[in-house]
Amino acid sequence: MVADFEAGLGTLTRMEPGDVDVLLVIAEPSVKALEVARRAVEMIESKKLGRIVLVANRFQADDALLTAFESLAPTVVPDDPVLRAADAAGAAPFDASPAAPAVIALSNLASSLA
Repeated sequence: MVADFEAGLGTLTRMEPGDVDVLLVIAEPSVKALEVARRAVEMIESKKLGRIVLVANRFQADDALLTAFESLAPTVVPDDPVLRAADAAGAAPFDASPAAPAVIALSNLASSLA
């Protein structure tokens, strides 16, 4: 099961080891998002909540998350105009442009979780 929790750390404060197998920490390239991601990773590690998969969403190759969290080998989902175009057209990016870099990154992420 995949669950999308509210942004922030509130859900993590209530979780116990064994509640989940994998936690996806998804961050965008802003100072605030990076700080929340850092704190989330720290809390997950200290509480031993599960395996961490860090997702760098809408990033460029030189963005700070790639160096700040390199020990977690973040999955980079590039800022890809194909995603915005598919959304505007009401289409799934996987159907609209399966060879787009962001779609490939998301497919690889899904495969790594299966």
